[in-house]
Amino acid sequence: MSLAQLFSGKLLGGLLPKSLPLSLIISVLLLSTLWASAAEPLGATPHSDGSTTFRVWAPFVDAVAVKINGGTAVPLASEDGHPDPADATWVGTVPGAKAGDKYRYAIQRDGVTREFNDPRTRQLTGFELPDGFGLAGNDDKPQSVIVDPNFSMPAFTEPSFNTMVIYEMHIGTFNNTFAGAVEKLDYLKDLGINAVEVLPITQNPLFSDHTPPDHDWGYDPVQLFAVKSKYGTPQEFKEFVKQCHQRQIAVIIDVVYNHLVENNLLKEFGGFTRPEIPGGVYLYGGDRANTGFGPRPDYGRPQVRQYIIDNALQLLREYGVDGLRFDDTIDIRTFGPAHVANNEGAELLREINSSYRNTDPKQPGKITISEDLQSSGEVTLQTGPTGLEFNSQWDDTMVNVMRDVVTKVNDSDRNLSAIRDALQKKMASDVFSRVVYTENHDQVGHPPGQSRLPTLIDINDHESVFAKKRSSLAAAIMLTSPGIPMIFQGQEMLETRDFGFRTPTPVDFNRAADPKFRGIVQMYRDLIALRRNLAGKTGGLTGQNLNVFHLDDGNKTLAYHRWEQGGAGDDVVVVANFSNVPLPSLNIGFPRGGQWHVRFNSGAKVYDPSFENGDSFDTTASQGGMDGLNFNANVGVGPYSVVILSQ
Repeated sequence: MSLAQLFSGKLLGGLLPKSLPLSLIISVLLLSTLWASAAEPLGATPHSDGSTTFRVWAPFVDAVAVKINGGTAVPLASEDGHPDPADATWVGTVPGAKAGDKYRYAIQRDGVTREFNDPRTRQLTGFELPDGFGLAGNDDKPQSVIVDPNFSMPAFTEPSFNTMVIYEMHIGTFNNTFAGAVEKLDYLKDLGINAVEVLPITQNPLFSDHTPPDHDWGYDPVQLFAVKSKYGTPQEFKEFVKQCHQRQIAVIIDVVYNHLVENNLLKEFGGFTRPEIPGGVYLYGGDRANTGFGPRPDYGRPQVRQYIIDNALQLLREYGVDGLRFDDTIDIRTFGPAHVANNEGAELLREINSSYRNTDPKQPGKITISEDLQSSGEVTLQTGPTGLEFNSQWDDTMVNVMRDVVTKVNDSDRNLSAIRDALQKKMASDVFSRVVYTENHDQVGHPPGQSRLPTLIDINDHESVFAKKRSSLAAAIMLTSPGIPMIFQGQEMLETRDFGFRTPTPVDFNRAADPKFRGIVQMYRDLIALRRNLAGKTGGLTGQNLNVFHLDDGNKTLAYHRWEQGGAGDDVVVVANFSNVPLPSLNIGFPRGGQWHVRFNSGAKVYDPSFENGDSFDTTASQGGMDGLNFNANVGVGPYSVVILSQ
């Protein structure tokens, strides 16, 4: 497009007020031409000279301008190099536009000019109580904010996947804000956590049926790039990541690429719609239009696919996060109740996983986790046309089995074969290609069926000895199981309140020091240290190998061997008693002869003074076959307890 075309007035008639100085128009247009050749990223990019470049994908429209702080619309130029009208991109550099300024795009189509927020803005205003976007009468409130992306993020080495212990957390209830969460990071460091998985931090609308209306879990994004203003600014989020790293805690962010909220800010962007795409260029139409949670992005449109890829890369590179957990990938790679294959969505997932590993700066140490919940090996398959190339995926098998077993009233009804099968389950050759848990945000946030585990164990007394023992029994199995273990915020303090969907349930950090619960916190701390092999005595818990060698349905005992190479400091034996009967001298097989030391006993009184008959002891394995192994020894294991031994 030439300057003459722009000055003709045909294209910008509705956008170019007579009061706009000619000198500013010329400056903007000349700068537009200059910056377009420099290929600035899409969105708003502030410069050190006090100007900001705006680039926006807006196809099938007549003109685009940008309004800074509600002022005069400044025209953008149609960028060269986009011969396909579906790829039309507009660019302009505006002197004096700086970080902190608010802006919107004024887009003209068919003689009508409408204002839109930048799909790639890192920050939005207009979502604040008491009258923010989402509540009736406030649809015009949101404005985009120019953000300076510069930040000093020190280098960080991510934990290896086989030593990772994840703590799933929600910023809004983990001390309210990014800055508030930073104040509690030392608690997580002391607990032994080396990775946090943060529920989505993208901007959501307000909800009139939530109390307060700005409380949400985060799974209803209005667009993908804006950080939730209630939690803080993009810079404050980066500071949260930095502070986690300074405590050797990796940050995994939950991303929602399967749907947007119904009243999202991408709907009808630019004013272009067709019967086949009533939601506009960002959204699918037809059978793929809606996931059931909200409208589905159009993964088949290259610019929308790049929009999502760029968001993932921005989190991993600009924000410095160490991994992404993808929400509901089954609704990305398939559509409809019958899960019809959506190859466009599958290709998107592959592209994201390939991009961060194989394009500069390559980041192969970062992790991507899928919530697919179909037990599909294709999710973590790294090669071939069907592999989605994730590192790991959530697996509901452990949580479902353990909850079923430990909530049974009668010991005779506990199905130890199901536990054995859950331990042995593999969806790929790498056992760490699954994430295991006994609580997560869904499992504790949808009562009555999905509640905190202690409340399901003892419905009358959620803090009883049975609630404590059987919930920690489940946690000990999970934390010694093959896979990446994850706990949900408050689980380690025997939290019994449901995680509120419409009303917040703030973490009660006082429980960590409460005499009724601090022993349970210490139990989790000890288990996490063993799982990470911090003392160098339990390396097998970070290994690939498992042998469930003992299962006795008569006395409800189970034992298994974990190892990598084998030998002292590597071989680990886990013994579990799923009955209320103490077993002071249980004879079981052992993989090696010699002295075996008790490294952990969940029935010890140090964890709770009400724990009785839980004594355990070091033992010597002698020659003699037992449980299919060449050695045997006696171990002591209390009621509803787990004992961990190594050499």
